[in-house]
Amino acid sequence: MKKILLCGCLLLISSAGCSRRDAGLITGEVDSSEIDVGVKAAGRIAKVLVKEGDAVKKDQRLGYMESRELSARMHSVEAAMEEANQQFEFATKSYDRVKNLSDSGVVPRQQYDEAKYKFEAARQKVNAVQGQLREVQAYYDELFIKSPIDGEVVDIVSREGEIVSPGYPVFTVLNPADQWVVFNLREDKLPGIKKGLEAEVRFPALGRTEKMKVTYISALGQFAKWKATNETGSFDLKTFEIRLRADKPVEGIRPGMTALVKLE
Repeated sequence: MKKILLCGCLLLISSAGCSRRDAGLITGEVDSSEIDVGVKAAGRIAKVLVKEGDAVKKDQRLGYMESRELSARMHSVEAAMEEANQQFEFATKSYDRVKNLSDSGVVPRQQYDEAKYKFEAARQKVNAVQGQLREVQAYYDELFIKSPIDGEVVDIVSREGEIVSPGYPVFTVLNPADQWVVFNLREDKLPGIKKGLEAEVRFPALGRTEKMKVTYISALGQFAKWKATNETGSFDLKTFEIRLRADKPVEGIRPGMTALVKLE
């Protein structure tokens, strides 16, 4: 029983100490930008190559898809490309022969013009089919889902076997290089706070402080945090979002971590 009482006393003393140390500090949290990685082509997710929590590099493959429709279109365009090349080869040979005969005065000018027309038409068809082939190949490349940044996979929205549509997010990647701390201040606490103001931000989980600057103050109050009880002459005090950033990424901080600051 004595041990229990002693522990309880120590806990109270520790809590009191923490309260005194944190008196006057504003509590906020770490936030970070996240990118939803979607797809441009519809298809089925064939393989997921990463796990949640994995660190990834820019352009690293996160997974890949399969699309029977795109495969069928590719075969069709490849067949059209082969046919267009054969037609162009034949039209080129015919044009060269007729041109030589026309230069010698053996064939009339009309026949030469017809051969030249067919040659130009065959060449334009090759160019057109090549454009279709490049377009389909570009969609094929999009079947490989790649990370747009160096970051960390925080969510896998779609799993293997699922069918996804263009623009539908498959992965969410955290950008550790773009982090800040967010504090919500009542409007009566705003005087004296402006962009560029430096402050020491403490991260209890890390046991250290970092120097940061105010980079954003919301233009409009987002919600009322305090309501007056008297109807006459009373008003609501709005809450404003304040963001602070460090000059360089702070090692160890994670979204959701508690941050403490005293803005003066």
